[in-house]
Amino acid sequence: AGEGGGGVFFPPCSGFVVCPYAKEQADLLAMPCPAGPVGEFGLCESDFEALGSFAAAGLRATELVLARAADALVHGRIPISGAVVVRTPSGELAEVTVGQNGRIPPPSGHDEEEDAGGIGYPTDHGETGALRQIQDVSAPDWGNAVFATSLSPCVMCFRGIEWLWSLGLRRVVIAESKNFGGTADRVAALDGMVLVRLCNRRAVGMMRRFARTFPWDWAADIGEVPPADLGLLRQLRTEGSALGPQFIAQLRASGKGAAVFKPPDGRVAAMASDDRHSSGGNEVRSAAMQAMGLAGSAVNLREAALAVLAPPGAEVLDMQAFGRVSLGACELFRPAALLTDVPVEAGLGSLLKAAGVEVFVCAGRSG
Repeated sequence: AGEGGGGVFFPPCSGFVVCPYAKEQADLLAMPCPAGPVGEFGLCESDFEALGSFAAAGLRATELVLARAADALVHGRIPISGAVVVRTPSGELAEVTVGQNGRIPPPSGHDEEEDAGGIGYPTDHGETGALRQIQDVSAPDWGNAVFATSLSPCVMCFRGIEWLWSLGLRRVVIAESKNFGGTADRVAALDGMVLVRLCNRRAVGMMRRFARTFPWDWAADIGEVPPADLGLLRQLRTEGSALGPQFIAQLRASGKGAAVFKPPDGRVAAMASDDRHSSGGNEVRSAAMQAMGLAGSAVNLREAALAVLAPPGAEVLDMQAFGRVSLGACELFRPAALLTDVPVEAGLGSLLKAAGVEVFVCAGRSG
């Protein structure tokens, strides 16, 4: 799409922030797909025989994601979930985390742990939402874990799985990829990865119902709502523009690590600190990921500017500082601009450019 997003049409809906319309969605979606207790999803351990001695863990993790997705559907939310189950040395199964797509916030009092603030948390997909809840990501035994997701991962969630693979994860289950092919092939290509790809009838039906009933919400969730206002990007492109340095100065003064500035006037949508150091290196808690999440679902990141400060003393912003999952979020949501206070490392810059993200060092474009 061009600057006006021409050529793509999405039918109007009640909006992709649910605050005022969660009840309406719940009423429409809660017809014959009720949330059922674990064990009612037509699964059996033999479906996971490729996991060998981890088949029971795969079954348990998949039952967890489908139960959470079904619960989401009857509450008017996007029915996508992720879960991690670890097989202990004694053979027992330990549930590490179960997460939920956060674009549509939970009804008041329904899930206090998500802390969505009532405006949605768009960087929480099923997988990243599950990971964000892990207090110390270095604690789980990833070599003995199974990660299950109700839908094939998007590129952001693939980056999360790729990061967990670097920590030892070798077993992933995808409940269905019929509605969204996503990055299942990239997951399967990770060295040593065992991927179980199911086509679970309940998973397919839940996602199909939501996507057909609320196509705008689904399009927004995978970064496909075209930008309508690219005024910030045009200003940043203007030679001698002071806007970039102003944003960087504002971010520095806040003491935070990343911020999202939204059109039309560059108002701050959200600022966030980097919490990786306090969470065992949890990539989903990088400053950039949290700023994009806290900006809320009403902000179309394709119109917004993301500003990120490099660590003190750093001469470049590299992948380690920016965050692998932050890159995935930029590849998915494609913010109009990324502002930094130092040049971006060449490899990271190339990946951002390939995603269509323009990078500026203060007032000047990098590269």
